[in-house]
Amino acid sequence: MTTGDAPDRKRHWIYLTAGVLLVVFMLTGLFTFTEIHRSGRVDAKAQQLHDNLAEAGLPAPDPKIIADALGEDGGSVCQNPNDPMIKARYQSAITNGAAGPGQRPVIAPTQSAQAVSLTIQVYCPERLQDYIDHLETLKLDDTTK
Repeated sequence: MTTGDAPDRKRHWIYLTAGVLLVVFMLTGLFTFTEIHRSGRVDAKAQQLHDNLAEAGLPAPDPKIIADALGEDGGSVCQNPNDPMIKARYQSAITNGAAGPGQRPVIAPTQSAQAVSLTIQVYCPERLQDYIDHLETLKLDDTTK
């Protein structure tokens, strides 16, 4: 054995370690590619919603903010609108802002309902009719909040 040679046993460990590292790097690359591809879809939906809001004359946040808030599936906006907790969340958003016994329902602004409708239309169009049915139970008007 010369000084540059390693025993067979050590070479096997080197080959095994190199193989494991190669597999780890390949999996990391695959997951990174999948994440980049998915974020492309997220950005496309966010841009579409941004354009729809601007076209309707509503305030349109930056597409990056929309993408961070709603993700790919619309987040809590696309949950079942007939679920009692979702209804309660929507109804609590259209109150006078007081807490406790002073809290009262108010007439909801149509712009807010329109913005949520556009969001549902982009992210989960199959839920749009349920949301429209829920809106019929609320009193909407051109108000400020």
